[in-house]
Amino acid sequence: MTRQVRTFEADADEVERLLRPRDDIVLEMPASDGDGDGRHHFGLAGGPFASYSRLVQITPDAASGADGTALGTSARFQVTEKVEWQLAVPWFGPAINLAVRRAMRTGRSGDGTQPIWAPPRRLDARAATIMAMLAAAAMLSGYLANAPSELHTYAADEFGVDQAAQGLLGAVVRIGTLFAIGVSVLADRHGRRRIVAGAMAAGIGAAALAALAPNMVWLGALLLVGRTANAALGATIVVMALEEIPAGCRAWCLSVLAMSAALGAGVVVWLQPLSDLAPWAWRLLFAFPLVALAAARPLLRRLPESRRFERRGRDVTLGGSWRPIAVLGVIYFAFGLFLGPVDWFRNEYLRDEHGFSASLVSLFVLGTATPAGLAVYAAGRLADSRGRRIILGIASVAGLGCLVAMFNVSGSLLWLAGLVGAMLSAGLLPSLGVYRGELFPTAVRARAATLTGAMGVGGAALGVLWAGRLRTAWGSFGDVIALLWIGPLVAAGIAVVWLAERSGRELEELHPADAAADPEGPWSQHFGP
Repeated sequence: MTRQVRTFEADADEVERLLRPRDDIVLEMPASDGDGDGRHHFGLAGGPFASYSRLVQITPDAASGADGTALGTSARFQVTEKVEWQLAVPWFGPAINLAVRRAMRTGRSGDGTQPIWAPPRRLDARAATIMAMLAAAAMLSGYLANAPSELHTYAADEFGVDQAAQGLLGAVVRIGTLFAIGVSVLADRHGRRRIVAGAMAAGIGAAALAALAPNMVWLGALLLVGRTANAALGATIVVMALEEIPAGCRAWCLSVLAMSAALGAGVVVWLQPLSDLAPWAWRLLFAFPLVALAAARPLLRRLPESRRFERRGRDVTLGGSWRPIAVLGVIYFAFGLFLGPVDWFRNEYLRDEHGFSASLVSLFVLGTATPAGLAVYAAGRLADSRGRRIILGIASVAGLGCLVAMFNVSGSLLWLAGLVGAMLSAGLLPSLGVYRGELFPTAVRARAATLTGAMGVGGAALGVLWAGRLRTAWGSFGDVIALLWIGPLVAAGIAVVWLAERSGRELEELHPADAAADPEGPWSQHFGP
């Protein structure tokens, strides 16, 4: 429980504002109209709090009259305001509490406007709790997803293989996303929560066994299993989050999950200098996810099933969704052709063509990716408030263009292009990823989202394979990455023309079958004020 008490002097207008129920990060309701001694109580009507209360005590200034007035002066009052609250945000609560403290002192919009660091619309306690738990799971997913990309170059040194073999490894590993389609069928039939639990366990186990791989073949096989589990985990996290978050916040939701996954991926980068200790030291980083087992049990014990899954339309089939799956899948495929090689070969490029050590690679990745974390959050809010397509266009042209430049320059321009490219391209995930939930009804959402994601990973696998072979033939990554940029440019054009703006509309408005299965009315009522 957090308690904040402040005593100050206020005039009549300030007192009048203090005695109005808050409507910003928290929605208050009067618990009393004053009990005769100037004490006014307010309770919780809505917001991301497990508990909340505010007590305001008004006392006329000693120099004023009984009503707070004095001859020739304005009314003055002594005010004591005591606010007590407990956030419904596990794990991340202490960090968020710092911002909440400031909002309790200064933020009082009265019209529902949220602080810039908060979601565009106020969440209730359930949505805030689920969002925090899924963000923690996304951190693990980010680590498991990034470890192969960051560490395969060190494994290749120990096993004595070239870039073409590394490209083949990257392609094989990404095929695991295709196997995740089968897992997504279970998520649509038996629930999201079970898949999150099973995928977390399988992903951690596969990573730990990869640390013991005797050669590149075994490493590829174990990473394939891990990629299957992690692809199912990532897709289910996104679907479950989108199903629990109100309209107007879905792009923001994906930006938070992306930041969480980036934090998990960043742990790989922070630990990466250990790989220079010995030829086998990269194995330590694959074993590191075992520490997440301690947090997995309490997370899964508290994570509820998606309410939309429980209220889904039962007669919906995948057949009615093939057209949006195909179009969105093609868009994802084209982006994957470019993003797969950029992600997979970045470290190899820095080490081979610029002579970076493991420590310098970590510094480069952290220096460019950390600001991108803030950029993805801003992109999520802008995508919800200004529109997804404009954010997608900027990210595709300017953001990915800078990444192309990064593979063609050196010195300070290399760092600048990496930084700007990472920040501008950060808008891709919230602006494009949100359609994986919005285009499909609940009964087939996990399968459809996994299918489109699999097409993107299929593009990434093909891109990695091509890039590895072309790099061996051409002797440089620069021309290869520039050639592959054609795919995202075409895909961005298709997306801007074909994808409609859907922010502000509940999923039941977009899919009548789900609305018919929910006789209690619009979902906006279930999310609180």
